[in-house]
Amino acid sequence: MLMKAARAALLATAALLALAACGPSGQQAASPIKAAGATAPDFTVDLLGGETFRLADHKGEVVVVDFWTTFCQPCVGSLLHLQKAYEARRAKGLVVLGVSMDPPETAATVVPFVRSHGLTFPVAHDQQSRVTDLFNKKSSAPYSVLIGRDGKILKIRESFQPGDEAGIDADLDAALGR
Repeated sequence: MLMKAARAALLATAALLALAACGPSGQQAASPIKAAGATAPDFTVDLLGGETFRLADHKGEVVVVDFWTTFCQPCVGSLLHLQKAYEARRAKGLVVLGVSMDPPETAATVVPFVRSHGLTFPVAHDQQSRVTDLFNKKSSAPYSVLIGRDGKILKIRESFQPGDEAGIDADLDAALGR
């Protein structure tokens, strides 16, 4: 009984920390490591399906690296919008990489979450925080980095609220050259 209570307290703490990490609507935040205009650092990460994603392999494409957790409500809205944007723009060169920052306590929920929300873009579970440490030192969620065809960071967006979709779409269209 004591173990169940301790586990419940741990999960509740993780959920509260995730909600606290969600920032105000549409706030543009400078990453402590990289900022708009900087060259995005190359990285390699294992995807949930067993493949590998390497940023350098996507030079010439527009890449969104989106950081999220399964227990962050604003992340769901952001991911669902990115899924629609991906479907509409991938033929024009848009790549979306979802990066789950779920801790070990909720790691088992990542794959079911991806499936239940119909995410078809590449998704990684950044268990060692290697990609997160490069772009999102504060581990904010949701947090997205828009990388241009030339490998430069175009935009950093922290948080998501309903209504942010138009700004995201405008940023994507500008990066894709529409």
